[in-house]
Amino acid sequence: MGLRRFLLSSLLAVASFCCSAGDLGTEFSRAEVDAHVWAQFLVFGPKSKQHEYFGYVYRLDGVLASAVVRSPRCSSARICALDTREAARLIPDGARVLGEWHTHPHDGSSELSPDDVRGAHDNLHIPGYLAYYSKPNGDIHAWDPRLERVPIAMHSMVFIGNYRTETAVAAENPRNWH
Repeated sequence: MGLRRFLLSSLLAVASFCCSAGDLGTEFSRAEVDAHVWAQFLVFGPKSKQHEYFGYVYRLDGVLASAVVRSPRCSSARICALDTREAARLIPDGARVLGEWHTHPHDGSSELSPDDVRGAHDNLHIPGYLAYYSKPNGDIHAWDPRLERVPIAMHSMVFIGNYRTETAVAAENPRNWH
C-alpha cells in the first residue's frame, strides 16, 4: 500500500484518553467489528476494480464507523498505493480507533504487502488493534497485526467471508491474538 508507514500520534492521545485497557472488553467485541468490516467490504469491495480502499474502524458515542479513503487509479496489478494519513484525518475528535481494513484491487495481489503488515503493526500502541483485508477474489481475512513479516502474517489469517458471494463465516471465529 505504498505510503503506509506512519504514526497516529494524535490518535494515540485520543485513544489513551477515551479508553483504558481495563474497559476494552466491554467497549466492543471482535464480532461487532467483524460485522462492521464485513459491511464495509460489501460496499467498497465491488468498487475496488482499479482502486484500493482503506478504512480505520472507530467507535464514537457507541457507534462503529469507518474513516475511508480511496487510492488513485492503480498503475499495475502489483502496484497500488494510498496514504493512510488521509483516513486518519477523517477520524472525529474523541473517537476510539479499533482497527483497519483495506481492499486489494480486482487484478491485484492476493497477499499482504510488507507495507500492509508494517502499517498495521505500527498501530499496536492502540489497545486491541485489529486488521483486515480483502483479496481480489473477494475473500475477506483478518490477520494478527502483532506480526511483522508477510509470510508469518499470511499464516495467521482467519477467513471472514467473501463479499462477492455475500456469504460470511460466523462472526465468532476464535482468535486469541490479544
